[in-house]
Formats: sequence, C-alpha cells, structure tokens
Amino acid sequence: MASEAKADVEAEVEVVHVGQEPPESWAAAVYLCGPTPTDPAEPSWRPDAVAALRSAWSGAGRLVVFLPEPVSGGGYPAYADQIAWEEDAMRRSDVILFWIPRDMARLPGLVSNIKWGSWCDSGRAVLGAPPEAERMAYLLHFADALGVPVERTLTGAAGAALRAVGPGSVRSGGERAVPLTVWRTEPFRTWYAACREVGNQLLDARVEWYAPAAGPDGAAAWLLTVTVAPGGGGGPATGRLLAAQGQGMLM
Repeated sequence: MASEAKADVEAEVEVVHVGQEPPESWAAAVYLCGPTPTDPAEPSWRPDAVAALRSAWSGAGRLVVFLPEPVSGGGYPAYADQIAWEEDAMRRSDVILFWIPRDMARLPGLVSNIKWGSWCDSGRAVLGAPPEAERMAYLLHFADALGVPVERTLTGAAGAALRAVGPGSVRSGGERAVPLTVWRTEPFRTWYAACREVGNQLLDARVEWYAPAAGPDGAAAWLLTVTVAPGGGGGPATGRLLAAQGQGMLM
C-alpha cells in the first residue's frame, strides 16, 4: 500500500492538546485517558506518560499523543466542545491508554469509568493503575475477561501501548480514522486497494464493532462505516463494511 510506513522515516512524537487540530498524517496515535486533577497543586500524570512514550517510540514515522488537557497556561474549551474533541480523538486513536491512579479523596476518576466502559472491548485499550489505586477491582476484572493488557506502572502502560501499535503504519487524511486493528487486516487492505484503484478517496471512517481474533490462526472481525468520495465525481457516499471471522468481507 502506498501509504505504508517506510523504514527510513525518522521517528517523532507530536503532542496534540485539547482544542488543537491533529497533524495531517501519522504512523500511530495514542490517547491518554484517565482522571485530570482539578486542584492546580496536584500535578497531572500525563507529562510523565508523554515522556515515557517519547523515550520508547521507535516506529517509522510520527507518533501522535492526544491529551485532553490544554497547553501550559491555556484554558479548556466549552464543555460540549471538550467532549466532542475527546470523542473524535479517541475514535481516531490506535490505542486508548488508561492510567487510573484512583484516590477517592483527591482523584476519583469517575468519568474515567464511563470512558473505560465505552472502550474496554474495542481491542484498543490498555489499562494501567498503581497497586494502591482504589476501587479498581471491577475494571481489572473486565480487563482480564477481555484480554486487555494491564500494567501497574505508568512506564509499563506506555510500553504496552507501544507494543500494541508496533512500528505503526503511515496514514493521512481520512485514513487516520482507520485504527491499526482494522487497517492491518486483509479484508480491509483488499477493499482499500480496490477503492484506490478506481480513484476513490477515503474521507472518514468509524469502527462500529470489533471482535479480536479467537486464536493465533484466527482473524479479527469488525464493522466499519466509511465515507468515500467517488473518483468519477459526485458527492460523498457512505457505506458499511463487515469483516466476519473466517469469512472475509461480507458487505
């Protein structure tokens, strides 16, 4: 595929804060999800997570790290805009890295529970929490049941996120909305090669459902909504692609 990562592309890490537009292309994208301190005296954990990702990233191309916090000295957008930015960034990310150092008195992380419930079975979650984190049994139970990687240090969680993305794969424009879990599958690659061959352009995509491979010889299953601009002209068209385990593309 023409947009595959090349080995001679220098690795780089770009941080995208809430309200900012992401770059036009990247090889991998990680979203840092977890409680944000409301007390200015309480330091955020996210700079340390960025540092861990930056030091360990060796993929061929740009790693984008989405932070739902403003730049230093900046302010948060309106609440509805904050939520919209977060949801869009998460759906475009290859990995949602959850770090939940829950302390019910100062860092309860209640919104993080909602986010975890939305993404724990996406095939893209990594769960990190220090051993002393409070009220994590329920989250840890489902992480185990769903095969979500669990780490007890922030550095370990960053490492798990990068193991999940591997070397990454360069995507631009609408391709950025196709996470690596789908991008790397044979049904998607076959469909996309045919799409490009006739001059169609992928404008956007959304994973509606995902099921990991049942075993080492199995294949992931997924349902993807795509928006495509026809190469022959005309307005964008929206369609749905279904890849069923062991049956290839069905729609």
